[in-house]
Amino acid sequence: MKKFLLIGLCLLMGSSAFSQKKGDRDVYFGNKAYKAGDLKSAVSNYEKALKVNPANNVARINLAIAQSKLKVADQSVKNFDEAIKANKNNQALEARLNYDKGVTLAKNKKYQEAVDAFKKTLLNTPEDSNARENLQKALNELKKQQQQNKNQQKQNKDQKQDQKNKQDQQNKQDQQKKQQQQQNQSQKMTKEQADKLLQALRNQEKETRKKLQKKNGAPPANGEDW
Repeated sequence: MKKFLLIGLCLLMGSSAFSQKKGDRDVYFGNKAYKAGDLKSAVSNYEKALKVNPANNVARINLAIAQSKLKVADQSVKNFDEAIKANKNNQALEARLNYDKGVTLAKNKKYQEAVDAFKKTLLNTPEDSNARENLQKALNELKKQQQQNKNQQKQNKDQKQDQKNKQDQQNKQDQQKKQQQQQNQSQKMTKEQADKLLQALRNQEKETRKKLQKKNGAPPANGEDW
C-alpha cells in the first residue's frame, strides 16, 4: 500500500514567542519540543496551554498534529473535530484540518471515516490534488477491508456451522448409545431375578402336583418333592 500524503501535517505558530494571550507561551515551548522531535513534551505543553485557555486554537490544532504523530489516533481525531468546529468560518483551515484528520484515520485503518474527511476537504478545496489522491487510496483500502471482513464473516459462519453439525452428530450418537444401554438393561436379567423366577416356577409346579394328587387321592411320591 502506498503511503498517505502528509502534506497537511504542519504546526501553527502562536502570535509571538511570549504573547500575553493565555497559553501561547506553552504553545511556543511545545513547538520547540515538536521540532526537536520530543513529541511527548510537545503534547504536554499543548495540553498545558489548553488547560489555561481551552479556546487556544493553535494549541488545539498542534496538539492534534502531535498526537497523530504519536499514533494516538482517537485523541488526535477528537482534537481535530474540536478545531474543525471552532473554525467553521475559515474554509481553507477547515479543509486542511479535515485533510490532516483523514490522514490520521487512514494511517490507523479507519478508512470509511478517512473517506468522509477527504471528501469534506474537497468540498472546500476541489483543486486539492493531494486530497483527491488520498481519497482514492482510502476508497481502495476500504474496498479491500470490506472484502476481508466479508470473507472473515463467511469463514466464521462456516466454522460455526461445522461446529453445530459436529455437536448435532455427537448428540445423536450419545442419544443412540443411551437408548441402546436402556434397551440392554431392560433385556438383561440378573442372576437374582433368574433364581427368583425359577423358584416361582418350582413352587407353581409343586402346588399344581399337590392339587392333582389331592384330586386323584394318590400319596406323594417318595413322601417329598424334589
